[in-house]
Amino acid sequence: MATTHYLNPDSHTLHGFFDRDLRPALEINSGDSVIFQTLDSAWAIEKRLELGGPRKKFTGLAEERVHNQFGHSLVGPVWINGAKAGQTLEIQINEIIPGDYGWVSAGGFPSYWNQKTNLLDVDEVTLDFDLDRENLIAKSRFGKFDYRIKMRPFMGIMGMPPNLPGRHTTVEPRPWGGNLDCKELIAGSTLYLPIPVEGALFSIGDGHAAQGDGEVCGPALECAMEKVDVTLTVSEDVSIKMPRAKTPTGWLTMGIHEDLNEAMWMALNEMLDLMSELYGIPRAEAYAYASMVVDLRITQIVNGNKGVHAFIAHDAL
Repeated sequence: MATTHYLNPDSHTLHGFFDRDLRPALEINSGDSVIFQTLDSAWAIEKRLELGGPRKKFTGLAEERVHNQFGHSLVGPVWINGAKAGQTLEIQINEIIPGDYGWVSAGGFPSYWNQKTNLLDVDEVTLDFDLDRENLIAKSRFGKFDYRIKMRPFMGIMGMPPNLPGRHTTVEPRPWGGNLDCKELIAGSTLYLPIPVEGALFSIGDGHAAQGDGEVCGPALECAMEKVDVTLTVSEDVSIKMPRAKTPTGWLTMGIHEDLNEAMWMALNEMLDLMSELYGIPRAEAYAYASMVVDLRITQIVNGNKGVHAFIAHDAL
């Protein structure tokens, strides 16, 4: 019988890196659900009290979880009994409830996107928002104008560590997940990831209340999550090399590469394979249909490895 577990952000669950040797925060069986509570990506534990003011951040990590480089605040990892490298992890996203505040910033620090937009030599701008969770509206807090943004909450990071020794950055997306920043992965979606290590060691974090395709300035509308309910199931019947997902409106396949063009071709090739599986048609025939019904979208351009996802609606064929 499936069990529901709970993981909150504390000294023994938070971490800012992926590591196959990190002690699991929780052990579950395949098919169990985990309800996570998360901090925002920058480890804050409260909203900013005034424009430009500081925010109190989490301190007191267990010694094995301290890392001296920047990393998003993640909760986990979760060990799944029986999970083996080469299998597929199905992450069914049941419910996502944001916290009550969020923020976004732009400009003012060294990055190639700030360089490309001529915003290296300006002061960094931070915008703060109150999050209306009932109506899914984000309302600006300190600015001169009253901005309102429609919320569509999702998790920026869901993933597992590479099967390599050492600590690995949370910034880059990889075939096994991580900082995918795909805005389509809302509640009601199922993300499929190839499992790289025994036990899977799944972690989650980097909640976003809203984001455009591309995540063009680095952050999205960063927020803590009050509740993220996921069901984690190990599948031996599905064999994949890259992330793919079934969303409420369609299927998507992902490409991840430092070159955006290569990421695009990876996403498209993965989609042709998926279409052949879904519809039982030759790959060349899938390619012809893809030209009519598949959309290519830029997932994100700011995480080192860039992302593209190919999307096909459920009713396209």
